[in-house]
Amino acid sequence: MSSATSTVKQAFTSVTQTAKVADLQRDTIDPSVKPSSGYTHTTDHGVPISDTDNWLKVQDGVSTGPSLLEDQISREKIHRFDHERIPERVVHARGAGAHGYFKVYDDKASKYTSAPVLTDSSRETPVFVRFSTVQGSRGSADTVRDVRGFAVKFYTEEGNWDLVGNDIPVFFIQDAIKFPDVIHAVKPEPQNEVPQGQSAHNNFWDFVGLQPESAHMVMWVMSDRGIPRSFRMMQGFGVNTYTLVNGEGERFFVKFHWLPELGVHSLVWDEALKICGQDPDFHRKDLEEAIKNGAPPKWQFAIQTIPEAREHDFDFDILDATKVWPEELVPLEVIGEMVLNRTVDEFFPEVEQVAFCTSHIVPGIGFSDDPLLQGRNFSYFDTQITRLGVNWEELPINRPVCPVLNTHRDGAMRHKITSGEINYWPNRKEHYKPVPPDQGGYHEYPQKVSGIKQRLRAPKFQEHYNQAQLFYNSLQPYEKSHLISAISFELSHCDDPVVYETYTQVLNNIDFDLAKQVAINVGGVVPDKSARPNHGESLFYLLTVSTLSK
Repeated sequence: MSSATSTVKQAFTSVTQTAKVADLQRDTIDPSVKPSSGYTHTTDHGVPISDTDNWLKVQDGVSTGPSLLEDQISREKIHRFDHERIPERVVHARGAGAHGYFKVYDDKASKYTSAPVLTDSSRETPVFVRFSTVQGSRGSADTVRDVRGFAVKFYTEEGNWDLVGNDIPVFFIQDAIKFPDVIHAVKPEPQNEVPQGQSAHNNFWDFVGLQPESAHMVMWVMSDRGIPRSFRMMQGFGVNTYTLVNGEGERFFVKFHWLPELGVHSLVWDEALKICGQDPDFHRKDLEEAIKNGAPPKWQFAIQTIPEAREHDFDFDILDATKVWPEELVPLEVIGEMVLNRTVDEFFPEVEQVAFCTSHIVPGIGFSDDPLLQGRNFSYFDTQITRLGVNWEELPINRPVCPVLNTHRDGAMRHKITSGEINYWPNRKEHYKPVPPDQGGYHEYPQKVSGIKQRLRAPKFQEHYNQAQLFYNSLQPYEKSHLISAISFELSHCDDPVVYETYTQVLNNIDFDLAKQVAINVGGVVPDKSARPNHGESLFYLLTVSTLSK
């Protein structure tokens, strides 16, 4: 090859390489992204992700274990989601609140827990409760079909305890890593911010159709429970599985329940639509007027408990947030009452600035390995830092009533002034001395953990339809009719046939007639036969939802 030819070839190669680099630079700088089937899922720093559905856990092949903090992929995913909006809440933006008190009837819960808030009947613990919708923004209406938040802040003498729940006992997903996905799917679609305050659109039904673990929750939301008559007539549920530890060091798994003393009541769809148009503030006004007129809302507080030795005695995993605990097997025990007797003085610093964290617990109450709860414990605290700043716990509505003293310092919007030259431990003056467990210091239960680090779900987490079917079978005929109409209405707003055809197949795993009627209503594919056996009615579900028809 002549020197001239070699020079030309080298120049051509150089130009080609320069063009490729320029293309890469252009792709990097260009803010627009157009995903296609050829794109892979990566982290924010470009590393391909092999599994975006399961948090890294310690597993033994039978039961689920704790989620690991080292899982950067899960932490990045939920961290990015937590910081998407400032300052309105991403979920539960539309809310109302009130003050009140909580009191236990006696000390019968002492066999389960050493927490005085649940055992000392001489106490009257102040509380603040925030009710909310999930999907809509602050400007949406109250009476839309949606899940309702039911979050309670207990200002105990041992510190704040936040019980962050909903008006439905189960949730859409099992693992917290899917939380950004389900909320992105149910929120208004990103290209046009439509629809507001409802789930009747392609993305939501696309997601739940491809994520069958949500089937049980969808049944609840599409039932009359999705349009409550008022906040005063809603049940509340802790949703997740927590633990209680008694004075002897014995541990119990626990579910928390709020039972409205007025009973559970719902609107019918026609009423909800008319109220949305005529009075979008219907629920918050109802709460305020009831308190001011001397009819304070009241709830009984109940618990379900399972001894640690019985964790695996059921045909479902008790740590699965998409499942209820059968009341015929795990009875409810009513141990106290909550009364809301004071309205807020100013909406913003109380209702908007109140911040809840599932990680806020007190001695005698603990966490389980529930994979949804494990992620929530990280996510909620992370979210409050974005919304309200690092010192959000010093705001009046969030401040504990007990003394607070530690070595935390500085940060934006610091409220507290701490005197002295010591801000560390250990120190020569023994300031900020840790409190031993036998003197009231928080103590983690010494749970044995063994297994293999891996991304998977325990075998019992693989079944998704039994309880959805039992819920549907427990409904009265008119309630089934309401549910069929609700799903048909929502799917009729989906203009992509793939979406409603996929969900018809999901419904066929719950009930053949349900799937058939919805398919006919929306013009979908009518199934030929049932996809699975019908388990009939269940006593525990009749007990669980008996108030639905009252």
